[in-house]
Amino acid sequence: MEFTFFFSQFMSGLTYGMMLFLVASGFSLIFGVMNILNFAHATLWLIGAYLCFTFWSLMQSYDIALWLSIPLAAVTTGAIGWICEVVLIKRLYKRELHEQLLITYAMALIFGDLIKITWGPTDKLIVRPPIIQKPVHLFGAPIDSYFIFVIFIGFAVAVGLWWFLKFTKYGHIVKAAVFSREMVNALGIPIPRIYTWVFTLGIFIAGLAGGIQSAIGSITLGMDMSTIIQAFCVVVIGGFGSLTGTLVGSLIVGEVFSFAILYWPDGAMVLIFAITAAILVIRPWGLFGTPLRA
Repeated sequence: MEFTFFFSQFMSGLTYGMMLFLVASGFSLIFGVMNILNFAHATLWLIGAYLCFTFWSLMQSYDIALWLSIPLAAVTTGAIGWICEVVLIKRLYKRELHEQLLITYAMALIFGDLIKITWGPTDKLIVRPPIIQKPVHLFGAPIDSYFIFVIFIGFAVAVGLWWFLKFTKYGHIVKAAVFSREMVNALGIPIPRIYTWVFTLGIFIAGLAGGIQSAIGSITLGMDMSTIIQAFCVVVIGGFGSLTGTLVGSLIVGEVFSFAILYWPDGAMVLIFAITAAILVIRPWGLFGTPLRA
């Protein structure tokens, strides 16, 4: 395998991994803090993609349309997440895991139908601005310039979440709520409010991922179902609630898929499922998770 070809595939896998991280990080954060397994997470990601297309359609005559549409989609999706938490999710905190899955799966189906009603069954496509239509050459390999943007945003979000959880007052409160809700309550900090903002943050990141995804390829109905399965594989491999684990799991899945699709197109996902199953058998709490949170 020539180095330029190998490097090109590596960058594709890194891009795919960063996209998965943006989806899975919010999914893992919500579960890690709130113990809510939100099956509708990727459907909200898809809503972010469609919202980005809508904003872009309204501003497409301007070169900055995409760059404005992505944050607008993220904020709007985050607002939808806030409404979902206040209206429904807050009622699931004390429910069993299977009940959470059933109810959030129903949410995914409802949102899926609303997407079809609002945007129709046809695929949507965003035309990128001229500045990112030409490839960038790195080590002799042509790399999609938008991929560089995706990788940068993915790592920026990872660093931002790490900094927030490690160095800010609110990040410390969030981590404390994971290990001792009673202590946080005793300090006069309302747990429900923490949960609301954590859920909103997780969905905001999903909306950001959806907005970014909308310019990678066509936006298609049903793509959320395959995405939530891959996000689930990522957090199982890395460990539920672990930011580092989510990042590493995303990179593993992204690179494995990128290279496996070349040699075993029909079995790329089978290989990812096999890795996920092996992790579950050998280390059920994931590579960076802890047994107490398994």
